[in-house]
Amino acid sequence: MSRPVPEAAPVVGLVLAFAFALFGLLFSSDHLATVLVSVGLLYPFVVFGIVRSESPQTVFVPDAVLAAGFLGAAPTLLYGVVAGRPLFGALVAAVVAVPPVLYHARFGESVTPLSPDASLAVGLLAAGGLLAYGTVEGLLVGALAAAIVGLGAVDYRRRRGGRLQRRSRTVGVACCLGGGLAAFGVLAATGRPNEGLAAGAVLVAVGGFLALDAGS
Repeated sequence: MSRPVPEAAPVVGLVLAFAFALFGLLFSSDHLATVLVSVGLLYPFVVFGIVRSESPQTVFVPDAVLAAGFLGAAPTLLYGVVAGRPLFGALVAAVVAVPPVLYHARFGESVTPLSPDASLAVGLLAAGGLLAYGTVEGLLVGALAAAIVGLGAVDYRRRRGGRLQRRSRTVGVACCLGGGLAAFGVLAATGRPNEGLAAGAVLVAVGGFLALDAGS
C-alpha cells in the first residue's frame, strides 16, 4: 500500500487559493477581501499537512515559511493604506503573517533581535493600537485584527520564552481585564455599548490567554 503524503495537502490548497485569487482579481474590485478568502482557503490545507507530517520542519522550512508570510503581509498592508482601508488591510495582513510567525516560533530559530518579553510588549502595543484605531474607523475589524495580533503575541512569547513569571503574568492579566472593563464603560457611556463589548471582549480574551499560561 502507498503511504499517505500529507505534505501534498498544501499543494491542493495552493491550487484552490490561486484559482480564487485569480478569479477575484479579474472580476472583483475588493482585492483585500480576495486575499483574505484565498488565505482562508490555503491555510487549512497547510495546517493539515503540518499536523500529519512526521517532520514538518524538513518539508515546510521555518525560515522560508516566515519569509513567505511577511512577503505576503507587507504588500497587503501597504495596499490597504494606499486604497484608503488601512484597518482592513491590517486585519488581512495579520491573518497572512501571524500563522507563519507562530509556526516559525515552534520549529525555527529566532531571527529577531528582540527578546521574547520585548516581542510580547511590541505585539500587545500593536494590538492596542489596532483596537484604539478601530474605535474610530470600525471596531469590528479593529477588534478582530487586535485579537489576532494580541493572541499571537502571547503565544509567540510562550513558545520563545517559556512561562511568564507570576508577577508579570498577574500584571498583564490585570491590565487586560481592567482595560476591558474600562473600554466597555467608556464606550457604553458614549452610546456605543456594542463597540464597547467588542473592545472589552478582545482585552479579556488576551488576558484569559495570559492566565492560561499558569497551567501550561
